[in-house]
Amino acid sequence: MSDTAEGTWFYTRQGEQLGPLTFDGLREKARAGEINPRLDMAWTQGMAEWKPAGEIEGLFEKPAAPEPAETLAPAADPYTPPQQNDAAAMLEPEGGWPGTRRAGFYLMTILFPFLWNFGFTFAVPFLTKQFGPDIMGAAIIGAMFIPVFVAIAYGLKRLVNLGMSRWWYLGTFVPILNIWVAYRMYVCPAGYAYHKKLDGAGVALAILFWLMILLIVLMVASLIALMSGVVGSPEIQQQIQEALRGLRQGDK
Repeated sequence: MSDTAEGTWFYTRQGEQLGPLTFDGLREKARAGEINPRLDMAWTQGMAEWKPAGEIEGLFEKPAAPEPAETLAPAADPYTPPQQNDAAAMLEPEGGWPGTRRAGFYLMTILFPFLWNFGFTFAVPFLTKQFGPDIMGAAIIGAMFIPVFVAIAYGLKRLVNLGMSRWWYLGTFVPILNIWVAYRMYVCPAGYAYHKKLDGAGVALAILFWLMILLIVLMVASLIALMSGVVGSPEIQQQIQEALRGLRQGDK
């Protein structure tokens, strides 16, 4: 067993990071079947990156091979460690990471609000006849918040799918940080917090995402420059002064 076996360990279970605990505690989890050697990852201080639990020396006990007969070949090792380090790819055959993937997140945060508002607006006249204007006035206010609640719920599920804590959702309310959180939620594939790798779709989405951010920055900068020029223009100032004098004369 390596020296790192005496330190503090962390592990993942269905994409959720758990720990800390000792190596003996980690081994008890493995014996109880709470850690999958192929799908779950483990890490301790001194390791460069997370590794599949099955590759941690001494974590899983290998059954002793029966004594081979003289006419039989030696028994093969029953466990072959995974050769692929991409955690998302390892989890894909078993159902993938928990939470909401990119497609579902796009559907519920972009397409759903549009369809909800369109459908509800179309149904308002009929519902008003059925329930009356008073009830529908309150219903319209409540309906405005439905897409917001749905977006928050699926945003939290999306963070879980990325292997991140749900507390990161608070970052969407912090300037600059919200750009980083949005990048992860709209661009990165499942389990990105662990494997840090973009797939083909992620690369294309990343290009579109940063082009959109650049376009927004240019539009804001142009608007600020335009407003500064308008306010500083002598002609505009003269027109404002004449309008104010006209208002004063009208009051008299």
